[in-house]
Amino acid sequence: MNFSSLKGRIALKALETGLLFFVLSLGLYDLLRPSNGFFAFVFSAFVFSVCIFLSVYIICAMELWPFKKLSELGRKDRLGRESLPAVAESTEEVREVLDVLMDLKDKKDEALLSQKRFLADASHEMRSPITIMKGNIEIALRRDRGVEEYKGVLTSNLEEIDRLERLVKDLMFLARADSSELILNMSPMRLDEVIESVCEGLGPLADTKGITLSFDNRGDSEHGEMTGDRDRLVQLFINLVENAIRYTGQGGRVTVGMSRVAGVLKATVEDTGMGIPQAELVKIFDRFYRVDKARSREAGGTGLGLCICKWIVDAHKGGITIESEEGVGTKVTLMFLPGDAA
Repeated sequence: MNFSSLKGRIALKALETGLLFFVLSLGLYDLLRPSNGFFAFVFSAFVFSVCIFLSVYIICAMELWPFKKLSELGRKDRLGRESLPAVAESTEEVREVLDVLMDLKDKKDEALLSQKRFLADASHEMRSPITIMKGNIEIALRRDRGVEEYKGVLTSNLEEIDRLERLVKDLMFLARADSSELILNMSPMRLDEVIESVCEGLGPLADTKGITLSFDNRGDSEHGEMTGDRDRLVQLFINLVENAIRYTGQGGRVTVGMSRVAGVLKATVEDTGMGIPQAELVKIFDRFYRVDKARSREAGGTGLGLCICKWIVDAHKGGITIESEEGVGTKVTLMFLPGDAA
């Protein structure tokens, strides 16, 4: 923002006024000098000083009045781009200040709206398992039941407790990330080893659903070297591969690939699942957003997994994109700087 013209106008007006009062003071001195030369000099100098002080004060007040008006509107929470006509003499500087203030106000309003939406969604997500557990218990207590029925109630409640625990864990992660309390433990590591260990760990889960999970590593032994936080990258790929398994039907495939393209590490997680509508892709990283809310909740999803994934990728200064086609499948592409470029 440039206030050179404002300072120039004030200086020019002060100079013009100063010259005017200097000439008037000389006239006053000439008028009083015949009777008492010393008194005429002191009095003329005093009048000149007072006039200069008052004129500079008035000039500054007039030039800064629009800013004062903006301040008053801001305190009354009536500040908006429509406020400009309310400021009688809207200079370029006033318009620049208003633009900056409105940008800050828009960001603040957006942040508050996002926070309210997040709190509302979090409350709803936490209330759902509690409501289910309460309903199960109330039904179970209405009459005497057999051991198997009570066992079924306890099993159902345990599943809801597990889901609530995952939700709280994800919320704590995002809260720490938002407050910059989450610090990455960066060190040299092998991305291919991380992906391979995740695929091995989730292999049994894929087998129970009749899904083929494979890792396609296209590179040499030094192919996957990078600098990163191993624990967070493990969390990243667990989220992505679990998601792929969750939304892929029996007999489907989930393929995790890694390669080096133009000096950049590229990892992909591709499935043959239900896919995502094109219109929904722009919201896919939003907190608590689900394409199929009922199915996601039934499968144990919290709606925070992809949001956490994006944070982890961004924290590693990488990139993440998602391509999908309904009924065909989804492909997540990750890009990271290798160890020699990090």
